Formats: sequence, C-alpha cells, structure tokens
Amino acid sequence: MKIDIDSFSINHNSSSNESDKYYTGMSDKDFIDGNNFPRSQENSDKVLAKALKDKKSKHINGGVIGYSYHLRILPNKTLVDSRTLHSLKERKTSYIDDVCKSDNQFLEVSQDTFQKYINFLKTENTKWLDMAQKDIK
Repeated sequence: MKIDIDSFSINHNSSSNESDKYYTGMSDKDFIDGNNFPRSQENSDKVLAKALKDKKSKHINGGVIGYSYHLRILPNKTLVDSRTLHSLKERKTSYIDDVCKSDNQFLEVSQDTFQKYINFLKTENTKWLDMAQKDIK
C-alpha cells in the first residue's frame, strides 16, 4: 500500500475563534455577549470571573477546546458581590490591607460553580451567589 503524501495538508491556522472570556458586573461591562452575560474585552481589575482556554495539547483531549474556570475571591475566601465591588476599595485603610490582602486572587472552580456565579453577574439575584459560595466552601 502506497500513501500519497501530497494528499495530506497541515492546517497551521486555528480554525476556532474561541478565546479567553472575561466576565464583569453589569455596571462595569464593556459589552453584553450572545447569552446576555456582562463581559469585558480584556483582563483587568474589574474582571470577576474568567473562562481561560486550556493550553493542553490537542492530541490529548481529541482537539476539543476546554476551559478552566476561575472566580475572584476576597482574602476571607468569599466570592465578590459585584453590587458592592466599589465599596471594597474604600474599606482598605492600612498599608497591610493594600499589600497583603489583595482582591486580585482567583480560585479555580468547576464549570457548574462558574455558571452559577456568572448567572449572578447577569441577574444580580443573590440566590445564585449563595449557591456558588456554598460550592467553594
């Protein structure tokens, strides 16, 4: 059996337009996506949730693009309530608070927990926030 090498082509261009996704509160959004979730164009300090495209080899996962899911947490390991985010900056009063207690910590969570939290960002219904918080404790 002879294989014609010329009949094979290698596509070096990514056929998927999937990329990292950044979610914010309704008041900080850059745009609303197709599912009505408040989103940011880029990673910034107003981002509360991230869906990061997996960097794993396409050979291992069969070419399926997967995501890892991350939620912003406070130093006491609670999720950020987007409705009170602006008051967090006002509460910091000391050098230790500014340096040691960063509000920029993200925790990797399951897709289910992530979905509950972004539902909270979209609806501002605290029931979603409470359910997501229970999942991470």
